[in-house]
Amino acid sequence: MGFQFQAVGATAPLLRDAYGLGLADIGWLVGMYLAPGVVLALPGGMLSARWGDRRIAVAGTAAMVVGGALCAFAPDVATLQAGRLLGGVGGVLFNVTASKMVADWFAGREIELAMSIFVTTWPVGIGLGLLVLGPIAAWGAPAAAFGATALLALVSLALVLALYRPAPGAAAPGRPRLSSLAPGDGWRLALAAGGWTTYNVAFAVLVAFLPALFVARGLDVARAGALTATLSATFVLSIPASGWLVQRTGRPATIAALGVLAWAGCLAAVRGGADPMLWLTLSGLVSGAAAGVLSAAPARFLAPPARAIGLGLFYTMFYLGMGMLPRLVGAWADRAGTPEVVLDASIGFALATVVLLVVTHRAARRPAG
Repeated sequence: MGFQFQAVGATAPLLRDAYGLGLADIGWLVGMYLAPGVVLALPGGMLSARWGDRRIAVAGTAAMVVGGALCAFAPDVATLQAGRLLGGVGGVLFNVTASKMVADWFAGREIELAMSIFVTTWPVGIGLGLLVLGPIAAWGAPAAAFGATALLALVSLALVLALYRPAPGAAAPGRPRLSSLAPGDGWRLALAAGGWTTYNVAFAVLVAFLPALFVARGLDVARAGALTATLSATFVLSIPASGWLVQRTGRPATIAALGVLAWAGCLAAVRGGADPMLWLTLSGLVSGAAAGVLSAAPARFLAPPARAIGLGLFYTMFYLGMGMLPRLVGAWADRAGTPEVVLDASIGFALATVVLLVVTHRAARRPAG
């Protein structure tokens, strides 16, 4: 999913030449992949509850295959947009369903470690796309890069179809009902989704706007991009390592909160003019501490029959926040006339994450009702 998402960003210069696109058009193609999540996350959870996880996961990857193929053979911009939208629909269906599949297998056991590994695949896929899709497109035009994303989705489809089995104790497929949610699950989901959203927004705005910030400070574009890549690379490493640490210590909320507070401190140092390479490296090493804990939060309180619908609601709120908040940060930076405020925003979102994380952890331990 991350690999397919990155296809537009990795091939943007060639897409502009091939289709006569502007930067706004490129941005629209990027956003179209995640946009379906706002309206399809909850229906995706309900479909999973009704027809079974394996079927919906296969349907999602099949839509990713067709979407990638449409983009590969697109004769015009409209077809390119249609393929991008269809791939995003498949990505949403798979993301919601796969989250439930992991929760079913690991709830009450190694859930933080399992979700850390699961979450890491998104930035790993993006990083892989950055590494290989550009050269593939340079060799065989953007069509070859989009075709590669369809091929990888096809491999994923075959693996799920051939190997996945429902977890013991997982709810059997049946008619989905909102009444399967226990009293109090609604506000617990809102808290959990809020923490997961603010955490991701804090990272997303850094990756999006740090290059502009460093260029404004006098660095060249290559150096600014390398500094941002350092943050991303260390972040990918820290997520599974932190999941392992949480599993060994049994202190998920403590480790996650301390990690995010340390992250905010590192960003404050960069904001104050300290060596960005050192402090961004440190921030990447500590910022992954909360990923597994935050993403695993719904599995701590949702009963098996409620997981499909509960995670659908969780991701609906997440996609809505991810669609709105980074744009508001960008608008704030434009109005302020400096990208420096992006660091202020990221620090604020990180601190909000700590508050929501602690409250969610306490709420998850409280009896229903």
